[in-house]
Amino acid sequence: MDISRRGVLGGLGAVGAVGAVGFAGAATVTDGEAIGGVGGGPGPAGESDAGDDGPESAAVDPDAPFEARLTAADGTDAPLFDASDLDRVKGVFSEEGEYLVQVVLPDVGVESFRTRLDEAGATDDPAAFVVSMTLDGTEVRRVELDRETVDALTGSEWEGVLTLPFGEASVARSVYDRLADS
Repeated sequence: MDISRRGVLGGLGAVGAVGAVGFAGAATVTDGEAIGGVGGGPGPAGESDAGDDGPESAAVDPDAPFEARLTAADGTDAPLFDASDLDRVKGVFSEEGEYLVQVVLPDVGVESFRTRLDEAGATDDPAAFVVSMTLDGTEVRRVELDRETVDALTGSEWEGVLTLPFGEASVARSVYDRLADS
């Protein structure tokens, strides 16, 4: 399955025409100064990274050191997804000052994702939760959940496509490069 450019743009809202959901508008951005040596990929991200064909799409390396966890002030710390839950990755896109990487969960990954949201309590009280994304154990992005995003992720329209925004091109490129099975 390839991920279309339209899917990425659709992922910037809550739900796009192709069922993409984005973690855009994060309240806390930790990529950049907090991650030190993570990054270092090629120059600015965007369609120029892959020549005239646009951003690259690849199968995901299930052993890649990328993870997203649900955390809350009450001490909740639960896995949301990691590389082994993913099928495809596409990136890097540049949009409104953020650098985007898109990932696809297969059907079984979508069900697991929804179950993990529910079991952690994020479907009942989304605002109490934060999604912390790490690469090699270092947090690269933190996103506060809201009702609109959780409703989109648990709705029947969502097809398992997530748009992950990063504030630094080098961080987005590192996430893509580590996830892509090369």
